[in-house]
Amino acid sequence: MSDATNTTAASDDYLPRMLTGWRLKWYTIIFEADTRSGKLFDVMLLWAIVLSLLVIMVDSVQWIHASYKHLLGPIEWFFTILFTLEYLARLACSPSPGRYAKSFLGVIDLISILPSFIALFVPEAYVLLDVRILRLLRLFRVMKMSGYVEEYQWLVMAVADSRRKIGVFISIIMALVVILGTVMFVVEGPPNGFTSVPTSIYWAISTLTTVGFGDITPKTDVGRFVASMMMMFGWGILAVPTGIVSAEMIAQRAVKKTLMESTTRTCHACMTEGHSSSANHCIHCGARLTEYLGDAPALTPRIAFAAAMIYMINADGKIEPHEIHRLVQAVRDDRELLEVANRYTKIHSSEEFLVACADVLDKDQQLSVLVNLYDAILANGEPMPQELELFELFMHAFGYNESQFEPFFRSIAVKNNRDLFRH
Repeated sequence: MSDATNTTAASDDYLPRMLTGWRLKWYTIIFEADTRSGKLFDVMLLWAIVLSLLVIMVDSVQWIHASYKHLLGPIEWFFTILFTLEYLARLACSPSPGRYAKSFLGVIDLISILPSFIALFVPEAYVLLDVRILRLLRLFRVMKMSGYVEEYQWLVMAVADSRRKIGVFISIIMALVVILGTVMFVVEGPPNGFTSVPTSIYWAISTLTTVGFGDITPKTDVGRFVASMMMMFGWGILAVPTGIVSAEMIAQRAVKKTLMESTTRTCHACMTEGHSSSANHCIHCGARLTEYLGDAPALTPRIAFAAAMIYMINADGKIEPHEIHRLVQAVRDDRELLEVANRYTKIHSSEEFLVACADVLDKDQQLSVLVNLYDAILANGEPMPQELELFELFMHAFGYNESQFEPFFRSIAVKNNRDLFRH
């Protein structure tokens, strides 16, 4: 984008600024781990976190605290000042300081240093420094274990998408334990330990979940029959929430698989298929591929909208769980549309797609595509440089410049600001 737009974005917490000079160098070292200096910084930071945690835990032992307080105190303040300087450095070189400060890791970085300063006024707050252990989550990035983080994101997304179904399930279970607890109160009564309806409901919950503490047990034949049925039913209901979440995970993985599928283009040398439509050589044996003659689906406004979202998802070469979630929502869970649009993107480059859009999309549809694309890249943290570059390509191809789209930049940034209505 132009320098004027970058200046505006830099003054806004929610629009990214372009990094140059020392900020770019610091960002590469502090936020990334692909360079030698970046990895060294992260490894040293992890060791500092571990050592600070050891100091906190050792200092909690009374006799050690009494004997070595004069030594452990300055060591802890050394780590606190070190982490404070690191946090300030992250704010200084971040493209969007406000967004980093409100991100998960940004919040963890802040609350890991606050207890030391709070302890000056409330000494008991010192033990809260153990929250620094959460900073070890950076280990996944340094050790190239991002796949574990991605699996965690898939699981969290599946649980979030299942929340209504799980809520209905829990509501049914709550109604069931209230009814059965009341029945047991009537059947057994106070003489057998069921002294009140709440106590009977407590027994129903522990029995239905197959915990069964044994502190209250039915004595009558009818009570034992009801308890036996509840225990058998309890085994069955354990599988329900698991099935709900699993179904959501399978659905999300199906969409990801669709987006990652390539063509059935075959290498005539080794007979393997699945090569990209733009590939020149086989990814397995290196033999030159013949010209690809696959047929692309005819472009329509609906296909164009879905294809534009898919091009943006693939801009950074990685498909994230939250991107799948937004894509499914954008196309209203139309899997057939996703499959057709994805097949189009496998055959045509983004440049070819934009040329075709000139005859397919009117101005309002083009504007809708741009607004949805920019909303998508701002909705989940800082946009990637590849995403911004592709957005500029779309914007210029549709006949817009930065000044014309500036009101939308601001509106979308405000729309994605989760703090506006927090108070």
